[in-house]
Amino acid sequence: MIKAVLLDLDNTLLRNPDRQWARTFIQGWDRYFEDRHGITRASVALRSAIGQLNQDGDTCQSNADVMAEELAKRLPLSREELESALDEFYAGPYHCFRETTAPIAGARELVEALLDQDLLVAVATNPLFPESATYARIAWAGLADYISAFAFITNSENMHYAKPDPAYFAETIARVGVEPDEALVIGDSLPNDIEAAQALGIHAWQVCEDLALGAVLERVRQPDWVNALPPGKMTPETLPPQFKGNLAALRGLLAEVKDHQWLQRPDPAEWSILQILCHLWRAETEVHQQRLRTILQEDNPFIPSLPPPGPDIPECHDDGMEVFARFRSERQRTMATLAELCAGDWRRPARHSIFGLTDLLEMAYFTAQHDRLHITQLCQTLGKCAD
Repeated sequence: MIKAVLLDLDNTLLRNPDRQWARTFIQGWDRYFEDRHGITRASVALRSAIGQLNQDGDTCQSNADVMAEELAKRLPLSREELESALDEFYAGPYHCFRETTAPIAGARELVEALLDQDLLVAVATNPLFPESATYARIAWAGLADYISAFAFITNSENMHYAKPDPAYFAETIARVGVEPDEALVIGDSLPNDIEAAQALGIHAWQVCEDLALGAVLERVRQPDWVNALPPGKMTPETLPPQFKGNLAALRGLLAEVKDHQWLQRPDPAEWSILQILCHLWRAETEVHQQRLRTILQEDNPFIPSLPPPGPDIPECHDDGMEVFARFRSERQRTMATLAELCAGDWRRPARHSIFGLTDLLEMAYFTAQHDRLHITQLCQTLGKCAD
């Protein structure tokens, strides 16, 4: 069942011819840095900065930080001067680029139709620009009224991967709070939207320029369309981007935690953020890694389920970011183990006390699901989740 729809922005909700936009943006960027800072061909540094995205397999840096770090290496500005320049550029010259864009007919109707069906609707644009610039493009599409209604809007400041890496969509669905086969991506680009989403097991519809959004509107207005798509398939290839994207989504949420929030519990029966992290770390070593080893080492083993932890699990450390670092390190070990498996290993059978007959692939997938369950829990604790 579809619970969330991830809408691409450029040339899906906003007409923005790629070549014309790129040319206009680069010219405006170069003109700004030359006029204000005496720097010629600053776009060379920008291209290099964009090229750094998706290079770190388990990045802890947001896209904005990655790009700023590279720009600082290549432009003769201090980090403070660079940050001020970027703020000025996106507050001023950037808005002149609106003339290359135009709203797309049917965009408002599509968003309204999806929201009226109580679906989670996210704007899944390639996160190369900061929040302010992304919100501006949403406004250019005539959708400013819906910004607060969107479940999530990807931008360079809240994302750690970019298209076409499937981990981008894994990070996005983890922030939205759904499973891959509960999401639908609607976009215009075959490699950036359709293939990247499908590589994760997400449903995807490509927007055809000739039909614009008319065909999509017709489909989402059909009765019970959310149940008409086939269930997703688990394959070994869908797991690495999920693990990477889950780590990135968790890191993105932790960046929003204030010092006083680590130990706060929304209810006596609920965990604090620090307890959630401690549970993820312990579960990685004591549950997930252990059962994968058992399946690999034994023939058709029985996997007992552990009793659910109560509300008063002990805190394992007083530094939440240190706990995240330890969990991330253990997850990398898990991923390294899975990367060495051959095709037959994934189908090694097991018997689980709750799930019944299963195999290693399904157990590994449950690990990714377990991540998303507690990412959503953390999101709710912070009050950052969509209704």
